[in-house]
Amino acid sequence: MKRMKELNESLFKAICLCFSACMLVFALLTRIDTAAQREQQTRLRREIETLSAENESLRSRVEAELSLEEIERYAREELGMQPCGPGQIVYLETPRE
Repeated sequence: MKRMKELNESLFKAICLCFSACMLVFALLTRIDTAAQREQQTRLRREIETLSAENESLRSRVEAELSLEEIERYAREELGMQPCGPGQIVYLETPRE
């Protein structure tokens, strides 16, 4: 009986030790995964900031380079276009539903 009790206690200790080791490994793996996700999040935030700055720069450049006056000048001088006269404009009515 005493031997069986000692065996049960040893078995219980071994199970507890294995469970503790599994929990420790799980906690470490979770921590590693969390650290990797934080690193990726930081990298993506930096990339967003870089792309946003580049986007703003390109918008400013487009606005600076494309003016209505420049487009009109190009249309007249390069394409030979002229403003339309009052008789050339036709308005169409579309049926409303």
